[in-house]
Amino acid sequence: MEVSGLRKTYGTQEVLRGVSLEARDHDVVAILGSSGSGKSTFLRCINLLETPSAGELRIRGELIGMTTRRGRPAPADPRQVDRIRARLAMVFQQFNLWQHMSVLQNVTAAQIHVLGRSREEAVEKAEAMLAKVGVADKRGHYPSQLSGGQQQRVAIARALAMDPEVMLFDEPTSALDPELVNEVLRVMRGLAEEGRTMLVVTHEIGFAREAADRVMFLHDGRVEEEGPPREVLAEPRSERFRQFLSGSLK
Repeated sequence: MEVSGLRKTYGTQEVLRGVSLEARDHDVVAILGSSGSGKSTFLRCINLLETPSAGELRIRGELIGMTTRRGRPAPADPRQVDRIRARLAMVFQQFNLWQHMSVLQNVTAAQIHVLGRSREEAVEKAEAMLAKVGVADKRGHYPSQLSGGQQQRVAIARALAMDPEVMLFDEPTSALDPELVNEVLRVMRGLAEEGRTMLVVTHEIGFAREAADRVMFLHDGRVEEEGPPREVLAEPRSERFRQFLSGSLK
């Protein structure tokens, strides 16, 4: 994945100011930043849940075509967007599970309707992924019957079931009670050890230090600092990053 000069503007407010990123196969990139730094917007632009105002995005060398409609940037080919999105999977802060569906139904629905798998294939894949994240015994439960940590693990299983090339995590532990954070981070560390390509927006410095190949720190819509975690977390050059790591920036 290559992102070049990505910009995003809402009215007169420029949230992203030319952010670039390259992620190779098996890379785990931890994206850090204080609230309002643009990190979640950056992830949503990559998945085209938000339309970038400028910049280029390539997946496996394929440039996502953009045009202008009614004076605003827009994807040129909706079919290309659908095809690209099928290669990416996003895990959100708030789980985004269907409350009227069981856990198993949540993990099979997109497989059937997006990937065209048979119900039998989808169920087999779903059960394997639920077992992988440690919630196989919850297959018949509904989201309201699960803890936050269990719901997020179901959301990860749903993403994995789509066989994505890149997994995008948008602060996956921020909505969890502290005692439930580790169970989700444990699953994510396991995925990193498997060699999954992952972009992770997070405040979990320990995860970034242990699991990431590269850390990117965003501030005010720009890349303030980036590099290997052992270097940038141990000896940050940016004063803003030092403040963030010390906990003085919330």
